[in-house]
Amino acid sequence: MKWFYVENGQQAGPVEEAQLGELIQSGKLRADTLVWHEGMAAWQPFSAVCPPQFAGAGGAAPIGTSAPTGDTPEAVCAECHNLFRKEDMIRHKDVYVCANCKPVFMQKLGEGIVSGVRRGRRNLPVNADALMAEIDARGYEVDIGGSISRGWALYKANFGVCVGATVLVMLCNQAAGFIPIVGIILSLIVQGPLMGGLNNFYIKLVRGEAPGVGDAFSGFSKSFWRLCGTFLLMMLIVYIWFAPVGIAAFALSESSSAFWPVLIVLGLIGLVGAVYVGVSFVFAMALCIDMELGPLDSLRVSRRVVSKRWLPIFGLIVVAGLLSALGILGCFIGIIFTMPILYVVTILTYEDIFGTGS
Repeated sequence: MKWFYVENGQQAGPVEEAQLGELIQSGKLRADTLVWHEGMAAWQPFSAVCPPQFAGAGGAAPIGTSAPTGDTPEAVCAECHNLFRKEDMIRHKDVYVCANCKPVFMQKLGEGIVSGVRRGRRNLPVNADALMAEIDARGYEVDIGGSISRGWALYKANFGVCVGATVLVMLCNQAAGFIPIVGIILSLIVQGPLMGGLNNFYIKLVRGEAPGVGDAFSGFSKSFWRLCGTFLLMMLIVYIWFAPVGIAAFALSESSSAFWPVLIVLGLIGLVGAVYVGVSFVFAMALCIDMELGPLDSLRVSRRVVSKRWLPIFGLIVVAGLLSALGILGCFIGIIFTMPILYVVTILTYEDIFGTGS
């Protein structure tokens, strides 16, 4: 577990829990020093949250020593993480912001992005490096059969709203592409918010929050440009794998058929690369709208985490995808009723891996 502490009015750290003893002995960590680690709702004096193994060591007060946890005269700014007197700060719900950071904070508030707001046990926006370190530390497993079974049960119990939300998003996505002249550009712009909103819908469903069809379009009011950037960057990285075969096909278009094996090899390499990064980025849109990560961090965290269990996740997507594709057998109309299975199973796996806890 990584700890942060206040030193000379500024945030210091992170340090591993094993290093706390050294900080106590050096005098940097005292009973009244404000500290924080993931899982804490707010900064508190070290004496109030001191791990048992350090109780009574050096300057640390023993467990049970009275220390104010909610009446401290100072607080750490949710934006710059410096320490200020509360009387000189503004308060929004459970977070404090200093006067210098107020304009930035108010702008984020207007955009629906607020530092210090919590998603389960995590503060938003989530720190990408801390999130990856957490997943690395505890690890995870992928149960293909269990995920499919749970996904099917959840889908059956919420059949109507799942089909309605998914169909509306698919129709909007298709409709944007049919607009004359600007259709292609508009489709590229709205796909990110549409996919992000649909991910948000299924995240709420998996967490038992009873989503409505309107939640499938929450990407337009929440994280719009971050979702646009994440989707466009993801598509660029996926499709760039086909650039070599495209360039070669153009250059050799009038050459002899002897070059076809080269094109086939380049095409296969592009396909394998595109599939690999496509699977690696499977959680990027969910991370962007749920954890409020930026485009680069969304892709980076998804790739890093998925790479640890890439093959099982690939297998899960293939199985869920095949189940969804069964709708094609019903003259393509059936896919309307089977497509939500892929989303439910994917988000169930997302929640198993990144679950916010309580």
